[in-house]
Amino acid sequence: MAQRTIRAYLILGALFTGSISFIVATYVLFLISRGLNLFEVNLVNAVFMVTLFVVEVPTGAVADTWGRKASFIAACVLLGSGMFLYYVSHSFWGFVLAEAVAAVGSTCATGAFQAWLVDTLRHHGYTGPLDQVFVREQQVKELATISGAVAGAYLGKLDLALPWFMGGVMFMATAVVAALVMREEYFERKRLTLDAGLGSMRQTIAASARYGFGHTEVRFLLLLGFALAFATQAPNMQWQPRFAAHLGDRALLGWLWVAMSLSLFLGASVAKWFLRQARNEPRHALLAAQVFAGSGILLAGAGTWFPTVIAFFLWHEVGRGVYRPLKDAYLNQNVLSSERATLLSFEAMANHVGSLLGLIVSGWVAEYGSIRAAWVLSGLLLVLSACAGLWNGRQQ
Repeated sequence: MAQRTIRAYLILGALFTGSISFIVATYVLFLISRGLNLFEVNLVNAVFMVTLFVVEVPTGAVADTWGRKASFIAACVLLGSGMFLYYVSHSFWGFVLAEAVAAVGSTCATGAFQAWLVDTLRHHGYTGPLDQVFVREQQVKELATISGAVAGAYLGKLDLALPWFMGGVMFMATAVVAALVMREEYFERKRLTLDAGLGSMRQTIAASARYGFGHTEVRFLLLLGFALAFATQAPNMQWQPRFAAHLGDRALLGWLWVAMSLSLFLGASVAKWFLRQARNEPRHALLAAQVFAGSGILLAGAGTWFPTVIAFFLWHEVGRGVYRPLKDAYLNQNVLSSERATLLSFEAMANHVGSLLGLIVSGWVAEYGSIRAAWVLSGLLLVLSACAGLWNGRQQ
C-alpha cells in the first residue's frame, strides 16, 4: 500500500507541475498579444501575490475541514478554471479575475499534497525514510516542468492561447486522476470558524514580526530575501518580450526555459563550493550569491549584443540557484528548529511583499522607460543591498 501511495504521489506531482508548465515560456507574450502593456502584465501578476496573502489561511482551512484530498482536487479545478478564463479573456479585468482564481487554487495545494503523502504513509504503518521520495519527486517535477515548457512553446508557435487551453485540460484531468487514486479513509473532519482562522493569521503575523525584527540573523535573512524577490521580478516578467524578437521562432523560448532550469540546477550544485570560498560562513556566501545574481541582471540589462545578454541572464539564474541551499545552511546554523516554522511564515510574507513591489516598480519602468532600464535598476539594487549587508555585518 505504501508503494502504491508513493507512486500515486509522484504521478500526480508530475501531472500538476506539467499542467502549469505549459504557459511558463509564453505567459507574457500571450498577455501582450491580448492588448496588455508591460505595466498591466505585471499588475495582473501582482494580483496573484495579493490573493495569496489574503486567502492563505481561509484556504488552509479547506484541508483541515474537508481533507487533503479535497483540497488538492479543489486546487486542480480552480487552477484549470483560471487557465480556461485566461484562454477566453481579452481584457485587463478578465485576466485579473483569472489570476485571482488561479491564486486561490494555488493556495489550496500549498502543503496539502505533501501532507497527504506523509499522513497516508503513517496511517499504513510506513516507517521508511522519506528523503528519497522527495528527491525522486523533485526529479520527476523537473522533468515535467521541462517537458511542459517545451511543449507549451511549440503550441504557442501555432497560437499563444493554446498552452492555456491545454494546461486547463491537463489540470482537470489531474483532478479526475486524484479523485480516483488518492485515499484518505483515516481523515476526521475538523471544525474551523472564520474567526479562528483570522485569529490564527493575526497571531502568526504578530509573533513573526516580533521574532523577525528581534533577531539580527533573521532580520538579515528577511531583508536579503525581500531584496532578491524585488529585484528578480524584472527578469522574471520581461525575458520573453526582450528575447523573443532576437530568437525569431517562439518555440525556442521553451528551450531557453530549459537552459534557465539547468542554470538553476548548476547554481544549486555549486552552492557548497560558494560556501567553502566564504570559509564556511553562510552570511558571506549569501551576500556573494546576491552579488552574483545582481551583477548578471545588471549586465544583461546594460548589454546590447544578444549572445552576451543571454549569457549574463543565465549567469543571474545560476546565482539564484545558489541562494536556496545557502539559505538553508544559514537557517541550520542560526535558527532553532522550534522557531523555524515562525520564521518561514514571516519569510513568505516578506517575499510576497518584495515580489509585489518589484512587479509594480519594474513594470512601470519597463513600460514608461525600457526593459533594459528596469533590469539595470533591479540589478543595481540587488548588488547595493548585498554591499549594505556586508557593511552591516562588519559593524556588528
